[in-house]
Amino acid sequence: MDALFSCRNCIHNSSQSLNIGSGWGYCLKHESLLSAPAETTCKYLHRKDLPLFVVDEGVREHASEFATFSGLVSLHTKQPTALCKYSEKYAWEHGTFDPVLHALAQYRKTSPSWVFIQALSGGLDGRRSLAHAGLVRRYLDKCATWKSVYRLMLALLREIPVRAQFADSDLNAEVDAPLSELHDEAAFDVLFTRIAGVQEYGFHSGIERLMWATDELNGGLSALDWNLLIPELTSKCVEWAELLVQQASEEGVFFPSPAATFDDEDSEVA
Repeated sequence: MDALFSCRNCIHNSSQSLNIGSGWGYCLKHESLLSAPAETTCKYLHRKDLPLFVVDEGVREHASEFATFSGLVSLHTKQPTALCKYSEKYAWEHGTFDPVLHALAQYRKTSPSWVFIQALSGGLDGRRSLAHAGLVRRYLDKCATWKSVYRLMLALLREIPVRAQFADSDLNAEVDAPLSELHDEAAFDVLFTRIAGVQEYGFHSGIERLMWATDELNGGLSALDWNLLIPELTSKCVEWAELLVQQASEEGVFFPSPAATFDDEDSEVA
C-alpha cells in the first residue's frame, strides 16, 4: 500500500511506475532527481493508477500528513530529502545517462509545453508511452480545463488499445517477480495511467461516460486479459473519441480558425 503513495506512482515522476524504470527517477514538480523513488513522496502526490477524483480523499489525507514539508520527503521516516538538480555531464561521467529521464529534465525548456508532449506520442516504447500519459495528465491538471487538452486527449485515446512494449532493462529491478509477469504488469501500468487520464478528462469536461470509462470494459479489464481487452478498448476508444469531438464541436473549440491557436489556450507551464 505504501508504494501507491510513493513517487513511483505519481504522475510528476513520469518516467517510472510501480513496475517500470530502474534507478533514479525525476520529479517535474520539484525539478529534482529521485534517488529512491519508492521511498520518497511529497504533499503534491497525484496517483498514476487511478483518476484523482476517485482517490481524492486518500490523496488529501496524504497531503495533510506531509503538509509541513515544502519539498520531497522520506515516505517512511518523514525526514526531508534534499533536492538534486539534473546534470547531463554527471550522468555521462558516471554511466547513468537515461534518454527518457534526460528528456523529462529538459521539459520546462520547451515552450509551449504541449509541443513536447505531442512529440512523445506514438510508438510502442513503454517508457515513452508512460511518460506521454503522465504529461498529458499533468497538463490537464494544471490547466483545469478540457478545452486546451482535447487534442492531446484524442492522441491518447488512439494509443490506449496498443499494448506498450518493454526491454527487460526498462522494468523495475526491485520487484521480485518473473520477467514475463513483470512485462505484463508494466503494460498494465501504462494502460491504467492512460485510462485514468481519460477519466480525469471526463471529470473536467463533464462527460459522464468518460468519467466512468472503466465501467464500459467487460471481462477484459476485470480478468486483466489482453486478448479480451484489446478488442474492447479498440471499440470503446472510437466511441469515446466521438463523444469528445462532439462536445468540442458544440463548444466551438474543435480545431478553431487559425486566429485562435493552441497557444491562446495554454497560459500555464505544466
